[in-house]
Amino acid sequence: MPPRGRPATNRSPDAAEDYRRKTEREISLLSKRIKGAGHPAPLGDPTTGVVLVVEQPVGPRVLDALTASLTAVGLPDAYVTYASTGLLKEELLATEPHALVAVGPGAASEVDALAHPLARTPFSEAREGAPFAWTRGTSGLRLPSLAPALTDDAAKRRFWRCFLVLKDLAR
Repeated sequence: MPPRGRPATNRSPDAAEDYRRKTEREISLLSKRIKGAGHPAPLGDPTTGVVLVVEQPVGPRVLDALTASLTAVGLPDAYVTYASTGLLKEELLATEPHALVAVGPGAASEVDALAHPLARTPFSEAREGAPFAWTRGTSGLRLPSLAPALTDDAAKRRFWRCFLVLKDLAR
């Protein structure tokens, strides 16, 4: 019997906490490999269930704009990673997202190149801004490139109109 007011130490953490720890550990190792290969480190919480894959090259302005957009739709902790790192497949297996977002055609192509055996609809065939069933348990969303939206008002409106769909998809 543990002392009064102290929990028993032989209890195992619940399954959700085990999953969180496993995912965080796997992503931490992948992040080190990604940075070691000269790519930017992923951002956000890998256990949110929302993963955004951003096409390369990615600069600070693009990341700042994406971070501000995610905050504006109430998803400041969404996991953001990058196409062309060579580790996207492992990241998706570790995070098991319920919403997968390809930001730009390069990211859509990169996700399609994984040839996920359960993919129902390729990202490159999906309409921009329209959610679709990527796999049975994962919704997909294809967005236009973010970089042009930083300097062109029409591109900004197009990106934002498509991006707002993420708010409902992530619920």
